[in-house]
Formats: sequence, C-alpha cells, structure tokens
Amino acid sequence: MKDRMDGPTGVTPCRSWRRLVGWAVLVTLLLNPLLVLGQGTGETVEVLQAGDTIRLSVPGRPDLDAVLQLDTGGRVNIPQVGEVSLAGMSVSDATLFIKQKLRLFYPNLDTLQLTASRTGAMKIYVIGQVSRPGVQIFDHVPSLWDVLRSSGGPAEIADLRSARVIREEEGIPEVHSMDLSGIMDGRNFPTFKLRNGDTLVIPALLEGTSGVPSAEGVKVFGGVGQTVIVPIVDPMPMLDVLMLAGAPNREADLKKIYWVHEDGGKAVSTQVNLDLFLTEGNPVGNPLVYPGDTLRVAYQKDNWFWKYVPPMIGMVAAVVAIYYMLDRSDRGY
Repeated sequence: MKDRMDGPTGVTPCRSWRRLVGWAVLVTLLLNPLLVLGQGTGETVEVLQAGDTIRLSVPGRPDLDAVLQLDTGGRVNIPQVGEVSLAGMSVSDATLFIKQKLRLFYPNLDTLQLTASRTGAMKIYVIGQVSRPGVQIFDHVPSLWDVLRSSGGPAEIADLRSARVIREEEGIPEVHSMDLSGIMDGRNFPTFKLRNGDTLVIPALLEGTSGVPSAEGVKVFGGVGQTVIVPIVDPMPMLDVLMLAGAPNREADLKKIYWVHEDGGKAVSTQVNLDLFLTEGNPVGNPLVYPGDTLRVAYQKDNWFWKYVPPMIGMVAAVVAIYYMLDRSDRGY
C-alpha cells in the first residue's frame, strides 16, 4: 500500500505538497527582512503635520470617504464636521478624534479607518515679519519670491535688508544672510536656491530706523508646541524661552538645540545640549538667550536598531521553526 502511494521519488504526494508550501513560506520570510529594510528609506507618518495627506474611509458609508490635506496651520476641513486641527496628533489619536466628531451627526457610526501619507512636497518655514508666518508648502522648488508671496508678503516693519535663511548641513545649522529689499521694486533680488526644510527669517526694524534689526524677541521653531516669537526685552534662560513657546514636544531632541545669536556683529550658530541642564543641572546647557536671537529645536531621529532588528529576529525565529518542521516532515516524524 505504501509503495502505491509513493511517487517516483518515494515521497507521498501529500507530503510533497506540504513541503512545497513550507518552502514557499520559508523563502517569503527570508525575503521579508530585505523588504523591511528597503521600505525604511520612505518617510513614515507617525505624527501628523502640515502638508500631510489623510484618507478617510467609513465602511458602508462611501459618502463620508474623503482624501484631504492638512493646510499650513495643520488644519483640515472635514465634510459634515468642519475645520479641525490635527497637527501634532498620532494617526490613531486623529482617527479617534474624527470618529467622535462624526458620531455627533451619525450616532450609529462604529468603524472609521484613517491612513496618512507624506509626499515629497517642499516645506519652507517662515518666521518674523510677514503676514502669514508658519510652514509654506510647495509642489516645486520655490524661489525666495515664491515664499514671501505665499506667506502674504512682508509686514510694514519688516527689515528685508537683514533677512536670513537657516539651513541644516550634516546636523550643523548654517546662516545665509541676504538683502531682500529688491522685492519692492523688482531689482537685485537674490537667486539663492532653497532646499526642503529651510527657514526664512524676516526680522523687524527698530522704531524710527531704516535697516537696523529689531530686538523684539526670540524666534522659536522646530520641536516645540508652536512656532512663535517670544517677546522678551531682557536676557532670559533658554529653557524659560522654550516654555513660553509651548515647551519642547515629545519629538524634540533636547541634545540638539540650535541657537543663532550675534557675536562680534556677526550671526553665528551654536549647538546647545539642554539635556545637560535637565539631568545634571549644568548651566552650560541653559545659556542666556537675548532679544533678536533664534532657536531651533531639532527632532529626534528614528533609532535604526530598535526599528528593524526586533522584526528581523522574529523573522529568523520563524524561519528556524519552519525549517525544523520541514525537516521532521521529510524524516517522516
């Protein structure tokens, strides 16, 4: 009976089929870590921010499905609900928030799915004396003129002669000073090429002067509660300034706070480790910040080890287990 069931190789068709399926699963698991690493180069949306695209899907209610984009203030207009602010929320928190809003109109609504994506849009931050400071989003590489126009143009007290672009190069901020006063008559306008993530700073004039930057306060942006100019007139510890800007958020890297200030009549940038002050009380990590300075709180970068190694270990364990079962099957156990 056994001989009649065996194929030409002496293996039953049933066992051969199980082995074929097992090897297919084994190959898939072996390739999976490579696929995970390949996907690591994309930008994962964990916390929503301006410019992100969200897709709402309500099973059984196609009339509520929508694809929307967060505006420069992190807000989005949801049909039937109206304008809501989602910036700073995780995708799961935003899902629960929107579901609660929709339940006010549809009490029987039970399931809502939300996915988020971040495109390769150009984001330029504008702070200082413009009509609409904040993140400006473009689907192309903008010129300085595009950015000023998108932010509503300079305010009456804007000091365009003392504008500057702050850019991060290999973790170190660079300050590029430039004269944008040519915007008023269309001449001698800089052709500086902007990059994604650059920050354009437009200071203000002192009252009754023409070309002297104002000591109006400290410009703060990055990993803080809100992009804002903290109005101070006297030197203040850096931590106090950050608290007035809404405090560092949970994505902030307190070891990398970039402080742009005047030194000998020249704008320089210094990297400050605020964590030294918070953990050791070291005053080096909490220097005095002066009116007219700029602070940028860096964001934490994902830890490659904890993001990829645990899933890979799980995959290896699964491969070993399947190989062990295939081996026992081949041996007839």
